[in-house]
Amino acid sequence: MNVQIALLKRILAENRQTEFGLKYDFRSIKDFPGFCERVPINEYEALRPYIASEIAGGKSTLTKCPPIRYVRTSGTTDKHKDIPLIRKHLFGLRTVHRAAVGFQYRSCPEAFAGGILAIVSPTFEGFLANGKQYGSASGIVAGNTPALVREKFVLPKEVLTVSNSRLKYLLILRLALQRSDITYISTANATTLLTMMKLYQEHASELADDLREGTFFLMDQLPDEVKLPVTKRLVASPNRALELIKIASKSATVRMSDLWPHLKLIVTWTCGSAGIAVDRLRHELTPSMRVFELGYVSSEFRGTITLGKNFGTGFPTIDNHFFEFVERSKWEQGSTETLTVCDVKKGRDYYLIVTTPSGLYRYFINDLVRVTGFFFKTPLLKFLQKGKGVTNITGEKLYESQVLSAVRIAMTRLSRPAFFVMMLADEENRRYRLYVETDSGPKPDGEWLAREVDASLKESNIEYFAKRESERLGSPIACWLAPETGEAYKQFCTERGQREGQFKIVALCYQKDFGFDLDARVEKD
Repeated sequence: MNVQIALLKRILAENRQTEFGLKYDFRSIKDFPGFCERVPINEYEALRPYIASEIAGGKSTLTKCPPIRYVRTSGTTDKHKDIPLIRKHLFGLRTVHRAAVGFQYRSCPEAFAGGILAIVSPTFEGFLANGKQYGSASGIVAGNTPALVREKFVLPKEVLTVSNSRLKYLLILRLALQRSDITYISTANATTLLTMMKLYQEHASELADDLREGTFFLMDQLPDEVKLPVTKRLVASPNRALELIKIASKSATVRMSDLWPHLKLIVTWTCGSAGIAVDRLRHELTPSMRVFELGYVSSEFRGTITLGKNFGTGFPTIDNHFFEFVERSKWEQGSTETLTVCDVKKGRDYYLIVTTPSGLYRYFINDLVRVTGFFFKTPLLKFLQKGKGVTNITGEKLYESQVLSAVRIAMTRLSRPAFFVMMLADEENRRYRLYVETDSGPKPDGEWLAREVDASLKESNIEYFAKRESERLGSPIACWLAPETGEAYKQFCTERGQREGQFKIVALCYQKDFGFDLDARVEKD
């Protein structure tokens, strides 16, 4: 705990003269209870005015040291979130990432013997009004990979900037297929690899021809700035092309292990919804090919380093981020009393609140973690899922407010009210199921509703758009519900102990957690 308190005091001392620090009187805060008393728990929207002021005026309002760049991700509204990143924090993240790679090496050193296929989002995506860059968290992390490891990367960084996901994945396949010696693959979500294997089945003959000739059959579709670095990497590999043809002749279905037989380690998310895709991915591998948890990583901060001993368990980054916890049941009952790393108990689930060096103070990220054990006195954490009102199947981080807005837009076009709305995350099939109750009378079919809501969500959520465009997330299914379904659901909940006076429908949740049978209430054609 001494490490955590020292970190908190350092963050407060460094930033006490900022606009945020003056407002909440950082100077008078002497300990953790004083921090909780002075500074409220914040979501991004509470911090947005400070960040917007930084971006518009160029003056840092949250931290003494100005941000050197921003990480962009989707938000609860139709506005994205730009997360500030100061130099000192970036240095800490670099240290954390190198430690994480070190544990991977210690766990499986042979994975670093051959080529490394690292699939991340681009580090640079554009400039903000203050002239600072914004990009993805995964790209920034990959850029901090040790040089000895980076030298083995199969892909030039320009490949990752291709905006059309299908084109990008086919290009990744083309470059990776000419390397039979790939031993390590990393990507945040296993759905990326499943999608790539589907594309391989569809384009195996074109890719084999490309290997034979040293070409790429979609070269004319690549941006000009990508063509040159790709051309430098393309080589004619007639023997490799013949090898793949022989593999295809022996089996109707080619697996990832057939394409890269020397593969030793895949680093990806394995917890929460990501675990379903990992289960499917294992069918592409041999028993000797290991799947290693990437760790609890978000756009806002990196939460854990995977030690490799326990599946999905990570060591919290206590040197870089200050952690607070609220027991799941207590938070959902309205309690905001937080615990430190010294107070949590093994086997219990907690909502996580974090303070970062880059100006996220007591930041509620709406993530649920479980304490799986302890390394000496430090708790080990496992990510479970997003909390109430947020779902995440393939990295889209969909918010209840976005769903309700999308349904509202569709119903306005119909000039009809929506009496009851429920969107369920179907993790098994990687898609969403939408149920809407409206008044009686003729209405378009569910496919129309699904298309309208899907289009609105693509506009309001950049992560949702990316996952739908890349086909990692399937198109939603929508159904109209019979009259009084909302009332039936309310009765179902109150019969199970929920107080009627406190009853509130959360219109977005996971299908596995939803006990009411909505399909039995779907209107018949």
